[in-house]
Amino acid sequence: MPKYTHPYLLIQVFLWSFFFISTAYFNRYAADDFYFLTEIKNKSVVEVFNHLQFNWHGRFASNLLIASLLPFTKIPYFLMVFNLTSCLLLYIAITRLTKNAANFYDINLRNKWLLAFLAMTVFFFLTLFPNDVWFWFTGSIVYLYSTIALFFLLGVFFKKEKNSGDYFLLIISSIFISGSNEPMILILLLFLVVFAVKQPLQFKVQLPYLLSAVLLFSGLCVIFFSSGTALRDELTPSLPWTKVILFTAYATVKSLLFKLHYTFIPAILLAFPFYILGAIAQFKSVNFRPVRELLYSLLLIVSIVIINQLIVVIPLGALPPDRATMVASVLILILLIRYLFLLGNEINISEKLKKNILAINTIGVLVFVVVTFQIHNNYATAYDKRMDELAKMKASITHQHSIYLKPLPYSGYLPSAEITTDTTHFLNVDLKRHFKLNNALILEE
Repeated sequence: MPKYTHPYLLIQVFLWSFFFISTAYFNRYAADDFYFLTEIKNKSVVEVFNHLQFNWHGRFASNLLIASLLPFTKIPYFLMVFNLTSCLLLYIAITRLTKNAANFYDINLRNKWLLAFLAMTVFFFLTLFPNDVWFWFTGSIVYLYSTIALFFLLGVFFKKEKNSGDYFLLIISSIFISGSNEPMILILLLFLVVFAVKQPLQFKVQLPYLLSAVLLFSGLCVIFFSSGTALRDELTPSLPWTKVILFTAYATVKSLLFKLHYTFIPAILLAFPFYILGAIAQFKSVNFRPVRELLYSLLLIVSIVIINQLIVVIPLGALPPDRATMVASVLILILLIRYLFLLGNEINISEKLKKNILAINTIGVLVFVVVTFQIHNNYATAYDKRMDELAKMKASITHQHSIYLKPLPYSGYLPSAEITTDTTHFLNVDLKRHFKLNNALILEE
């Protein structure tokens, strides 16, 4: 990589590191977290797990991890350490995938650690609602950790010479995915089926593919036949196929277009270093046609997003949350980096233009980090003030009137712990139970 790129990229690494660390520092518990924080006060880890597994849903892997981590929430700064550990595991997983994929395709790459870090920042923006995935305690265990497992799994697939440690990693990753993220399970199985049909001989001789498919399918069966899943299905409406199609279509358009300005566009700009990498990489792409590859990539992205949304809409009976599209985000990340890499190898631009784009990117990252730091600081300050007030209210309030709370400021990329104007809403009720208040909580309008 040309020398001039190093200062800019290293500055970006420093800025993004500061962003993740400061965001983890300002992060606070939110939404479902309060329910679990209250449950662990009165129940054991086993009791919490059993309630989730047999009364809510059958995601045995994420249920077990949530229940196991709850006792540690009493430790100061646990949430910060948990968030940073999650980011570190994601970085390690992407680094392994980057290294193994480069070796698989015989591409000579330098500074793989740097490229993996940049890929992680691009992925952050490709996550449609990072608040619910990256930093929300409950949500991250389901969606971010299954994604981490997916990157580890893909890294094993791309490794030429596998050892016992790789097979152990494959088994753990497949089991966690199979017990956490239903859309990811089904799409992974779909890819494995397509691979088995197109390359039957290679699929049969490659034990990792077959082993992963068996584990994924087994986990899916556990979730599907769980009593918790059955009870949850009773609470969700069954949609006619006309509404299923309409909901899926709307969710697809929402994912691909409505989020464009703060997802795909920043991701493309931040991914520009991969274009430079392709220009200097020591390999020659075969039959790469930019327009054709772009159309194929877009078609594949749209298809996967549709499948992803359909998988969620049918059992949910409603529009899916943005966090359920993580597997589609992983695909978009891989296709985006691949396309820019091959494009850089095929079409080169002047060194001056490369330098100017990287400089603009770096300035943009600096502005982003400074602005979000202030937003997160303001939110954390207001959050802490509210929690202190609620902690004192139990002893001071004797009447039964509702407690009105001032709205929290915008939370930025942090999960918001805001309640509603409806005292019966689960957000209000869980926060009330957490502080053992007799008074109903309500948000000031």
